[in-house]
Amino acid sequence: MKLKSMMAVAILILSLNSIAQVIDYSLIPYRKGDKWGYADAQRTIVIAPKYADAQWFSEGMAAVKVGSKWGYINKQGKLVIPAKFTVAKSFRKGYVPSTGKAGGDSILFAGASLTANGYERCITSKGVILTKCPAINENSVVENRIPIQTKTVQKIYSLANNNGLFDKVIDDYKIAGSDETYYIAQKNNMYGVFNSKFETIVPFEYNSVKQLASNNNLYLQVQKNGMYGLLNPNGQTDINTDYSTMNIVNANNMDYVIVKRDGKTYVKDMMNNDIIANGYADIVYDNNGNFVITDNNNMRGFYFANKRMINPKYSDVKIINRGSSYLQVKTSNGKVGYINAAGDEFFIE
Repeated sequence: MKLKSMMAVAILILSLNSIAQVIDYSLIPYRKGDKWGYADAQRTIVIAPKYADAQWFSEGMAAVKVGSKWGYINKQGKLVIPAKFTVAKSFRKGYVPSTGKAGGDSILFAGASLTANGYERCITSKGVILTKCPAINENSVVENRIPIQTKTVQKIYSLANNNGLFDKVIDDYKIAGSDETYYIAQKNNMYGVFNSKFETIVPFEYNSVKQLASNNNLYLQVQKNGMYGLLNPNGQTDINTDYSTMNIVNANNMDYVIVKRDGKTYVKDMMNNDIIANGYADIVYDNNGNFVITDNNNMRGFYFANKRMINPKYSDVKIINRGSSYLQVKTSNGKVGYINAAGDEFFIE
């Protein structure tokens, strides 16, 4: 019984860490030197910087660090829960059982710890430790953040060869709305594509031809002399074989390709239109619909899904929450701060 209880607590703590908080963006953590306070969106200071650290507001309260311990303030800057915690998580809404009431009563709670080992308990908005953590109404939607996958299913074919068109069939595919079958094949160690009428769709001139699938979209990644390109399923060229690397991702239900040429990295859409046209040392998809860019000095910037760009000038950068217009950055001296999508900095060194 004791082991089961310990397992339940462990699962609960993991759940508390994985459920996203509802961030209130009306007040932004603002740093002046080593002290933290809060400013509005116009960078007007609302709560004076006097704390050792500060988190974002959620459900009307924010965790702040006073000395070495955490407590909670309200939006007027009043310390409403004393600074006595070694760990203080954001408040969120949960539900406790209520006799005769379906779903129970709603309650605000947060994960917090009074002990040095960081063992978390749930507290109320009054700072009272609950004997049992509230239930969380989980209604999040699964997002498609997975990079496009290469099809690797191994098949065996007994297709009759037509006048030596191919040596070996590797794979096949169909195009939506058509009964035609297309075959990826090998001949003289080179790869191409032909259809069921034995018409050559993609010439046998590539070192590899692979299917890439994303949702209902299908692409052919081709490689020639160590360089990659992209064809559509009909064999027409979308992106020439000019790139040393190619990584295809799905961001906000749109497919993009991260490519590198001559040591510089770019982002294009699947029709070869430039998304990030300036070449950088590296560009990485952040799994939230945006891209992190890195320059030759290893400084990082950010490209938002709404096409706003933060030029590389920080040692680290990440979005606060999916869909947010605020970033957490780390300056060249290693200090944390926040900026918005316009590049406005909510800190003074």
